[in-house]
Amino acid sequence: MHGFLHMFSNASRVVLASSVVAIPILTTYVFVQICALVAGGRWLSVAIGVLVGAMAIDFLTGIVHWACDRFGDPTTPVLGRSLISSFRDHHVNPAGILDHDWIETNGQASFFSLIALFVVAASIPSVSSWVGTTAATTLATMAALGAWANQIHKWAHMTEAPRCARALQNIGLALHPDDHACHHRSPHDRGYCISTGWMNPVLDRLGLWSWLERSLRRMT
Repeated sequence: MHGFLHMFSNASRVVLASSVVAIPILTTYVFVQICALVAGGRWLSVAIGVLVGAMAIDFLTGIVHWACDRFGDPTTPVLGRSLISSFRDHHVNPAGILDHDWIETNGQASFFSLIALFVVAASIPSVSSWVGTTAATTLATMAALGAWANQIHKWAHMTEAPRCARALQNIGLALHPDDHACHHRSPHDRGYCISTGWMNPVLDRLGLWSWLERSLRRMT
C-alpha cells in the first residue's frame, strides 16, 4: 500500500525494492531446503505445512483487511497512514490499486515476509522432527504467499490480468475477481481475505467478522 512509502525518504523505496527482488531468491533457497526434507521422508509434514500455511496467510490477510476497514482512521498513530488510509481509499476508488507500481504494490509485504523467510532459512538446518518440519513449512508458505498478497489482490481488480494470473485464479490458487467482488458491495462486510480467497466462504458463512466487531466494540 502506497501510504507506507510516503512516510519515509527515497532510501526506504530502495529497501522495499530490494525486498521485492530478494523474495523470490530466498523463497527458492528455503523451498529447496524443504524439498530435501521431503526426500528425507517428511513429505506428510511438508504437505500439511503448505496447506496450513496457505490457509493461515489467507486468514491473516483477512484479519488485517478487516481491522483496517472497521477500526481507526487515517490519523491513527503508525497504522493510520501506512495501512488504514490505503484500505479506506480502496473502497472509495477500487480501481486505484491499478495505479500502484510494482514496489508500491509489493514492497511492504515483501519486506516483512523477507524477515520471516530469514528465520526459516536459519532454522531449517536444525529441524529434526516432524513437528519442526511442519512449523517451518507453514511459516515459509505464509511468507512466500504473503509477499504477493497485494499483487494477487491487484490482479483481482484487473479487467485483463496477465495470463499466468488468470490461470492461478481459475484453478483456485489466487483470489478470483468474482469471489472478491462481494467485498466491494455495501456494507463491505464480506470477502476480506485477499490471498487465495480459500477462507472467505467459511468465514463469511460463520459470520466471523460481524461477531468479532460486535465483541470488540462491546469491550471498548
